[in-house]
Amino acid sequence: MKQKILFFFLFIPYTVFSQQLEHVDAIKFKSLIESGEGIILDVRTPKEVANGHIAGTSAINIADPGFTKKAGLLPKEKPIYVYCLTGSRSAKAGQWMVQNGFKKVYNLQKGILDWNRNGYPVEKSEDAVANTATKYTNDDFNKILKSKKVVLVSFYAPWCAPCKKMEPDINKLIEKYKGKIEIIKAEIEANDELAKALKVLTVPTLLLFKKEKQVWRNDGAMSFDALDALLKKQ
Repeated sequence: MKQKILFFFLFIPYTVFSQQLEHVDAIKFKSLIESGEGIILDVRTPKEVANGHIAGTSAINIADPGFTKKAGLLPKEKPIYVYCLTGSRSAKAGQWMVQNGFKKVYNLQKGILDWNRNGYPVEKSEDAVANTATKYTNDDFNKILKSKKVVLVSFYAPWCAPCKKMEPDINKLIEKYKGKIEIIKAEIEANDELAKALKVLTVPTLLLFKKEKQVWRNDGAMSFDALDALLKKQ
């Protein structure tokens, strides 16, 4: 009887995690991506990613010691579409993700090799550049709040695809509201202490401060029009 009970409790985590981590072929994977509901995650090395990746990919190398910290910043309520070369590394990444609160993870079972075999498109890039992000201490940030009536902070990460998509819009807003609203781009790793102080747990995250007090927050991407409409009211 005791053996049966032990087997039951050992089996529960496996069944729960297997329900959340689904292994799919390239056809299904492409269909899921095209729904536009989730985050595409490539867990290969930077060189592999640069040589060819699925469009719209967020890239976090599973061999990076900071993988769990970076992956933990992704929105857990959204579906994650994870892949690597053959499906092995991404399966391990997916297992970690479901064990750490991600609601639904889809693994490209035979990796990008299967994607390529189906003739689906890939992008090539050279994104491995030095991190030159500005670092703000908590004191620096408090001084900005005291000197500016309205401050918008945009937390981002260079590997985050939604952040990359938003970057041109943030830059346009910086130009549009120059001298009126202070807009800060805060790379989350360079500003980990500030992120901790402001309870930022995902990227992108947007925070609006007015007269030194936080008055608005959005965890996730936003369109230019939505942000512009918000700032016009300030």
